[in-house]
Amino acid sequence: MISKRKLVNALFLAGFPVYGLGTYLMFEPAVGWSLGLLLASAPFTAIIVFHLVDLMYRGRFSSHVGPVFWLCCAGILSFDLSVLLGLHYRSPVLIPANAVAIILQCTTPYLAAVIVQVYNRDEDGFDWSAMLLKCLFALIAINVLGMGAGMHNKLHSFEGRASFPFVLGIYESAHLLAFVNLVLLFHMRDIARRPVRFALMLAFYLMNLAIIMSVNSRLSFMVFFVMTVLVLVRAVKAFRGLYWTSLFTMPIMVSFALLIYAILSLPFFIAVLSRVDKKDVTTYNGRTYIWESAWDWATTDGRGLLFGNGYNGQYRLRLLDFVAKLWGEGDSYNLHMHSAFLEFFVNQGIVGIILMYLIYWTATKHYHGHYQQGTSMAPLYGGLLYLLFVWQIDITGYGYYIGFMLLFMVMAPLSIKASSITGKRTDLAGRWLP
Repeated sequence: MISKRKLVNALFLAGFPVYGLGTYLMFEPAVGWSLGLLLASAPFTAIIVFHLVDLMYRGRFSSHVGPVFWLCCAGILSFDLSVLLGLHYRSPVLIPANAVAIILQCTTPYLAAVIVQVYNRDEDGFDWSAMLLKCLFALIAINVLGMGAGMHNKLHSFEGRASFPFVLGIYESAHLLAFVNLVLLFHMRDIARRPVRFALMLAFYLMNLAIIMSVNSRLSFMVFFVMTVLVLVRAVKAFRGLYWTSLFTMPIMVSFALLIYAILSLPFFIAVLSRVDKKDVTTYNGRTYIWESAWDWATTDGRGLLFGNGYNGQYRLRLLDFVAKLWGEGDSYNLHMHSAFLEFFVNQGIVGIILMYLIYWTATKHYHGHYQQGTSMAPLYGGLLYLLFVWQIDITGYGYYIGFMLLFMVMAPLSIKASSITGKRTDLAGRWLP
């Protein structure tokens, strides 16, 4: 007989490959954008429905969530309200059907992850880091199989570059693999005691690295490379310095664009990245034009500065009309800010961005503690640091992209009250914690 805990865990594991399949079907005319995104959230929605039915069947309710749960709910609610505000402002990218799909996909993974914590709270040896890694392995596996079958990404892909079919654009695959590899760095240890395990993880790490380089996303590779060095030299101990530095990732990169170009022009990086054009690198493929438009809005316009301009707010403000003309896009409603930070800022205002800062701070502080103590949760600290920096300079940390989902899944264990966890937990070596 399958236990409720095992059923919930299996649904959660299935959620990642199904998410990938949904992102692929979004761009199939026979399925459509809204149905594809609804499919992407279906296993997570099923977990929530199952839990509600289970609660009704038991006839009693016990609260296991703490203050962090409500902080995360506030952050997600801010996003959900921005979608409704975008509908109110008649954004061309929104209709009621896809607004519902967006809200579900951005809300259900976190709630499902919290429910997984509840059902495993009394399970000895439950390892959230390992479980999340298995889920990501499943998503990577179907993408590798898809590439092997000759499939390519339907949102965008480039000839001669790796193209995961089951993610939202090829750059999402670089972010996914960078997150996984930084988690794997913490697991690749005890080579003498467990050589087979180490060899398998090293092989998987190297395969991921080869795909990252084939994707050829310079921004994600730069962040991944820096985070890898910081992990290896143990500089990640200084989490406060890392957190406050991350807040200035964008201005630092813009200010030191020429220095970054000089570094990327070194033979090693030219061999790895291949695309090292001065204008392209110093404007980050035109992203600086977009980022400067947001700065102009914040300093000279200010409409919606406190509560935001709703989903796709840049179009309401017409911030990117000139960029659309520059890139030959016709209209600007299909463009985004190429920065999750700026998407939150423009769409959800100061309130939304403060909530996200608090969430990132809470997560960084918590997982730094696990890193210091060497618990089984410590590997997620490496992946979290990648998300902390990359959300400033790419879209992955926003909305229905993989970075947003990963952030809130990393937050799930923090959302449960410590007094509710009765199962024993382990350190990185598998020893029981006191």
